Amino acid sequence: MKPPRKSSVLAPVLALAAALAGCGSDPEGPALVWPIGGTDELQPMSSSFGPRLQTSRDGVYDFHRGIDIPAPMGTPVYAVADGKVTRAGRYDDFEDVVVQIEHCDAPGACFYSTYIHLTMPLVETGAQVGRGEHIGYTGLAASSLFPHLHFEIRDGGTEKAYSVHPLRFLPTPAGLPPALAVRRTDADSTSSVTAEVEVTLPGIAPGLIEVAAATKSRSTGEVIEERVFNYDEWNRQYTAEGDAAIIDEQSLGGIRIEPAKFNAQSSAYVIAFRFSNLDGTASADDLRITARARDVNGHVVEASAP
Repeated sequence: MKPPRKSSVLAPVLALAAALAGCGSDPEGPALVWPIGGTDELQPMSSSFGPRLQTSRDGVYDFHRGIDIPAPMGTPVYAVADGKVTRAGRYDDFEDVVVQIEHCDAPGACFYSTYIHLTMPLVETGAQVGRGEHIGYTGLAASSLFPHLHFEIRDGGTEKAYSVHPLRFLPTPAGLPPALAVRRTDADSTSSVTAEVEVTLPGIAPGLIEVAAATKSRSTGEVIEERVFNYDEWNRQYTAEGDAAIIDEQSLGGIRIEPAKFNAQSSAYVIAFRFSNLDGTASADDLRITARARDVNGHVVEASAP
């Protein structure tokens, strides 16, 4: 399997969505529509992309490869863009009924929109569909207590490892940047530092895609060690490992993640990241700890430990 491409085939659409806060169309092609509603209007989500606390298992989280959009049973589901249906029905590698659509700018430059937990598809494999075309109805997932659409974007391939944050592609208001706080949680060691980074996101569209913590020298400004949690990279690593227990342990590569509960009524969404055993300095007076967060709209925020 080839590694995912670093640049999205939807770069023009993404740039436009960020610039116009989800309104209008790309001069070189129409922007995507939301799979529920079939317009550019933002829909409430009950789960976002990335680490999430499992409501049925307190203290345990998984890595959610898409977004969940709650909707009554039988709500129409729409294709987000023109494309060709590659799957329609039940498959061993998907939970419940799925429709997957291939969208290509050119041969080999494709992304795949994936719609899961449908009651039935209204399209067949091989069919050409248009942007905003009715392709199915929402259903009730076997593992869920309420009906919703699970929606994914897989950029560059059909496998799970290619899943990326759908809010990088769907029309999304630019909104507020994340709020960021960082503090030390170790016993004031200078050579081995533990930093906790708390990120607060707007509940309407939590689009976090990267968090980092670093130790630096105050005197020289030199970065001693930086550790990065990138959602796309982590998904590829987690998928390659193929072991759900890894994520249940809430720690990988010295990074522990503690997501808060999130639902469609959340006004804010908080995720805590703990970066353990970062290299420090010989002198406590020379040690500086910083953090950085980046979201789908290009907001980059930084903070330093007091």
